[in-house]
Amino acid sequence: MAEETRLEKPVYQLIALDMAEDIINGRYAPGERVRGRSTLASKYNVSPETVRRAMFLLKDMDILEMKQGSGIIIKDVEKAQLFVQKFKNACAADEIRANLTGMMAQREALEQKISAAMMNLIDSYERFESANPLTPFELPIRKGDALTGKNLADVNFWHNTGATIIAIRRAGVLVLSPGPYAEFLPGDVFLLVCDAESYARARTYVETGR
Repeated sequence: MAEETRLEKPVYQLIALDMAEDIINGRYAPGERVRGRSTLASKYNVSPETVRRAMFLLKDMDILEMKQGSGIIIKDVEKAQLFVQKFKNACAADEIRANLTGMMAQREALEQKISAAMMNLIDSYERFESANPLTPFELPIRKGDALTGKNLADVNFWHNTGATIIAIRRAGVLVLSPGPYAEFLPGDVFLLVCDAESYARARTYVETGR
């Protein structure tokens, strides 16, 4: 199971969230004056600058009002509720994006390992072809073969032959682990892992479709 990735929010945003929740819960009432920045800095164990950023965020959201000589005043409970909901929705979306990014990175790493293993298998085949009874066979696709233009999903290749396709050599490029929609094209060379009997069935199946 992929490990979830958690994103840490800036401290000033978390302080603003806590303040907004206090307003929603009735800890502060509309029109009430909030304690000074130094008191809040002590409460949250942060610098006055961090508290200032939190207060300005709430001010920008129209939750607080900051008046010269009057300090910080609670302004709107409903907007505090809206802020908290948006904040939590954004946190959830951020976690989903982070987890998705992590899973995609894991998938890419796995695909790289599979490709490396396939390359090692093919390299072993080329160096030790006579040493392993199940080394890959090469199956060239020729113009006029019955399966030309069809894809792997259409022909149910393994079920009909018992041979597993591990790669395709196509126009000088090696395509590893071809998907179900890979087509049989003239000039291709399919690499199969199978025994001699299955290879013979595969050759006949490609040529005749039977």
